Amino acid sequence: MRNFYALFLLFFISAVNAQQGQTLFADKAWVNESEEWSDFQYSGQIIFSTNGKTEEGALRIGNYDFLYDLCEGKAKFSNKATYSSADFSHPRKISAQTDKQGILNSTYEGTLIFQSDKDYYSVISMITILEKGGNIIGVKMRLKDGNRKEYAFSLKEKS
Repeated sequence: MRNFYALFLLFFISAVNAQQGQTLFADKAWVNESEEWSDFQYSGQIIFSTNGKTEEGALRIGNYDFLYDLCEGKAKFSNKATYSSADFSHPRKISAQTDKQGILNSTYEGTLIFQSDKDYYSVISMITILEKGGNIIGVKMRLKDGNRKEYAFSLKEKS
């Protein structure tokens, strides 16, 4: 009976941990324009959040300057603060491969949604999540059509 209780407790703890999300901060950022990577400067902290209760690949992204630049200001919001966060929703896994360093690269296509009281804007985006040992260590993203800029971020948890 004791072994059964220990097994049940282990299963419960694993299930609770799987439902917890992660909040990650961009440590470094790069932008790729015309096939050349360069440092991307932004004001404020770029934040990526996951929620263990949502679909695999779903993210919440926060940073006005980055999101405005990503969408090139195309959304005409009545409240400009709507650019401060967006949800990468309805992700569909396109590919997943592990490189020589053991980093899993999972690429998703989904909808980047900006939404507030009266404002709504969505755009199809591509996101690649880089994971090592079950931890997200980086993200690359771009819009699917139009804008050829691609952004890459190395991520860390807040210490």
